Amino acid sequence: MFPTYLKPVSLLFRKRRNRRLVAMIERLWRDNERPVSVLDVGGSLVFWLSIPESARQKCDISLINLPGAYEGLPPNEARLRGSFSLLIGDARDLSRFADQSFDLVVCNSVIEHVGSWIDMRTAAKEARRVGQHGWIQVPAFEFPIEQHFLLPFIHWLADTLQIWLLRRLHKEFRGPLSDDMFMAVFHTRPLTRSQLGHLFPETDIRSEWLLLPKSHVATWTHASGADA
Repeated sequence: MFPTYLKPVSLLFRKRRNRRLVAMIERLWRDNERPVSVLDVGGSLVFWLSIPESARQKCDISLINLPGAYEGLPPNEARLRGSFSLLIGDARDLSRFADQSFDLVVCNSVIEHVGSWIDMRTAAKEARRVGQHGWIQVPAFEFPIEQHFLLPFIHWLADTLQIWLLRRLHKEFRGPLSDDMFMAVFHTRPLTRSQLGHLFPETDIRSEWLLLPKSHVATWTHASGADA
């Protein structure tokens, strides 16, 4: 839903935000003296285009996504397919992986889409379980522009009112009511800093600001995440 003309701005913020992730990768690579095993939960290939190639080359990256996520990729993403393990699965059930089996778990703008609060809590626990270190980013509820629909204040309203407004203001919501419309709203839950902290206790949480908090990032190390 992100318009093409805003993608350069989005990429600029993403690169700035991702500096901490790159620093984590570099540190783990130096400490382990081997490729960093990364599980990107709900990840996209385009996200990794914003990570410098020098850092990507130090990683063994697995993406796990719902069915259909890897179909119809644009050329700039398709060329990366051979550099990643592309897995099918659910963020709420990572039982195929043993505890602490990845050096690093990454989850970029995904937790807010997995469903109810219980679903988010389950996904968060699974990420903490399988990752010795973690980097989790979510859009900030405090930011006045909803960053998926690009409409002001709409995420502060009740779900039914959101759908009513989207059908009148957003071209992708025009037409008869559909399951996809309801799912798009019910499964888009920007989080406050305190909510992210509740999902990921005892982590280091920092906010990216654009006058107001625009996104929140939770990170943890092996010491803080192992016993969560």
